Amino acid sequence: MPADSHHKDARLAPAVARAGWGGTGPAPTVPFRSFDRRRAWTGTDPLPPWLLIGAVLLLDLSLAAAAGVAISSMPDTEGRPAPALIALATSVCAATAGAMGAYGHAALFGTRRASAHLVAGLAIAIGALMLAAQAFGSTDAIPVEPALLWFAVGAPLLLVGRAATSIALRAAAERTRQRAVLVGDGPQAARFVGAMQARQDRSLRLLGLVDDRPPDAVDAERGHSGVPRIGSLQTLCAMIRRGEVDQVIFTVPWASEERLSRLQATFADYPVDLRLAPDLAAYHGGPEDGLEVGRLRLLRLADRPMRGWAGAAKTVEDYLLALGALAVAAVPMALIALAVRLDSPGPVLFRQRRTGFNNKDFFVFKFRTMYHELADHEVRRQVEEGDPRVTRVGAVLRRTSLDELPQIFNVLRGEMSFIGPRPHAPGTRAGDTLFEDVTDRYPARHRVKPGLTGLAQVRGYRGRTDTEEKLLLRLDSDLEYIEKWSLWLDFVILVRTLLAVARMQNAH
Repeated sequence: MPADSHHKDARLAPAVARAGWGGTGPAPTVPFRSFDRRRAWTGTDPLPPWLLIGAVLLLDLSLAAAAGVAISSMPDTEGRPAPALIALATSVCAATAGAMGAYGHAALFGTRRASAHLVAGLAIAIGALMLAAQAFGSTDAIPVEPALLWFAVGAPLLLVGRAATSIALRAAAERTRQRAVLVGDGPQAARFVGAMQARQDRSLRLLGLVDDRPPDAVDAERGHSGVPRIGSLQTLCAMIRRGEVDQVIFTVPWASEERLSRLQATFADYPVDLRLAPDLAAYHGGPEDGLEVGRLRLLRLADRPMRGWAGAAKTVEDYLLALGALAVAAVPMALIALAVRLDSPGPVLFRQRRTGFNNKDFFVFKFRTMYHELADHEVRRQVEEGDPRVTRVGAVLRRTSLDELPQIFNVLRGEMSFIGPRPHAPGTRAGDTLFEDVTDRYPARHRVKPGLTGLAQVRGYRGRTDTEEKLLLRLDSDLEYIEKWSLWLDFVILVRTLLAVARMQNAH
């Protein structure tokens, strides 16, 4: 860690101490580089929710399709469903069940409501196809008797499959449950914990509890909820930064609006799901109001960016783009490596520390563009136009952004995305100010993996960041990308990046 970061930690120590504040005013921002990175929680990390959901979805699709294929293969059956019709029906079944909540993380652990949604999805899918066949005059496509037989065979299969899935997930609880920490002790937390225990919820693992109030305000209630205390808000923030917490659940009275607002503001820039526990003394919510925990409903306050299916789609996109780019750029990269080696003595690649997802540092790969003896690993001075430290080949590579091509390997290593906020080196300054000191929102860009290119770059916010205004323009685009991410947005950024490279616009 650069020396500047250590000095920053010392300056912000009072703010850290106030992390468990109970006073008025805006919530203090807990500094991101002030935490001990040693793991406090030594259990096994859970599997990503999207992986569990994908496996259950694949099983459900297979069982629904198997029932259709079995009906189609029966002898002396008129109007057997065609393979295309079976595929369509199974897709509609999964989509309908998913829309009703059958694939929420908690629903995978065997709630009767999720099973009912799954059976309802199959009934709706078969019924919709029958109505469509009637409307288009193709009554032979799926007659009533085969349709009813399909449902009679498929529904029990889906129920048995979901029961087996829930048993397997419960048996592998160490790898399937989401890790949660409660914030706020007192009657509200006690009622919530008691309700979870009564309903035997198996989708969450409560690691402990922290309280956001000063010690003199909680001494009388210490241990009220029966959940072990793990420290202060600072401790919880450190655990999130180490990747040890998946959900933060606020167990405070709903009437404490100011307190809830402060808590939400504190964790807004962390890659963690924020939930509000139901006020069990007066709560009467419906299915549309939140997320199911057993039969409780956790109200959704904020989600991690690109979670669930979005995270799965982003991961697939990254690897497909990286492999495709590597196939196309392999020969040019070999030629560039040869040119770098012939132009000046020194290694072909340059490794530099950058800050990535969840504020964790990693080494980014680049083609060397400076003379080896003048390399600036700590980014003490940003490169300027005509910089004498840059080699002849390096100037061309930087102008065309081709020096970034080796970062394809960072994507394949899982350290970067193909598209996302560009990674910055720790200790980089905008003028005389460290990036993280310019604005409290700067760490929010680390809620997702950094990228080879991003929205800020295609908007022209590239090159030197020598003023605070330039950094703020970049940051605004980065945060907009995180909030509005979609596959279409990534496609647009990719096309605009290729056009910018073709025009040989200035690189960052």
